[in-house]
Amino acid sequence: MMLYRDALIEAIDYWNSDPIEDEWFFEKFRDDFIGNMSPSEAFSSINETISFLLKEEDESTACEILQTIINLAEKSQTTEVPSALIENKNLIESQFDARGEYSKSKLGELFRYYRFF
Repeated sequence: MMLYRDALIEAIDYWNSDPIEDEWFFEKFRDDFIGNMSPSEAFSSINETISFLLKEEDESTACEILQTIINLAEKSQTTEVPSALIENKNLIESQFDARGEYSKSKLGELFRYYRFF
C-alpha cells in the first residue's frame, strides 16, 4: 500500500501535468487516504502537507493541497493548531494574497477552522 506522502506527491505531480484527464483525481486521493486515517494520523499529516503547500507555485495545485489540509484538519477532530501552520501562517498568507478570490476563500476556510479570525 502506498504511503500518504508518496500518494500526495503523485497527486501533486498528476495535477501539475497537462492536460489533467481526471478532474476528480485529488478528490479520490483525499477520499482514499484521509478517509482511512485515524484522527491522530490526520493531525500528524498536516505539518508535512503544509511543507508541500509552501513549495507549490501553481495556484490550482495549491488550492488542492489547501483543501487536503482542510480535510485533514476536519478528520483530526481537534482545533489544536499544527506547529507548521503557526510557524508559516504569515508566509502562507503572503503567498495567497497574490492569488484569486477562490484561493483566498479556501485559506479563509482553513483559518476559520482554527479560529484565526
